[in-house]
Amino acid sequence: MYKFGQFVLDPEERLLLRDGKPVSLTPKAFDILLALAENSGHLVKKDDLMRRVWPDAFVEEANLAQNISVIRRVLDTNGEQYIETVPKIGYRLTAKTQILGEPQSQPEVSHGAESPRFSD
Repeated sequence: MYKFGQFVLDPEERLLLRDGKPVSLTPKAFDILLALAENSGHLVKKDDLMRRVWPDAFVEEANLAQNISVIRRVLDTNGEQYIETVPKIGYRLTAKTQILGEPQSQPEVSHGAESPRFSD
């Protein structure tokens, strides 16, 4: 799960939550937002987004732009605080993103050689 601002994005449940309440998002918009969250702070190229979200179809860049617009509306305030457009190249999720639910690191178990024990 990814937390940014008042939002939590849950890939397993395919949910976007705002302050703990579900927010409606189309499947393609969800996939785009997930790709941006997975690469938070880094530029994601338009071509990479289109290949990921529409792997078996040819789509126009306008489809991607329309979905980004939908995401910005859902994120409120035109999404400017969350999604940056890098003209002609791609998009970047600019909000500080925290990964939730990462497995805790387990304490290391010693697998050192022990003396064999023999019964009498």
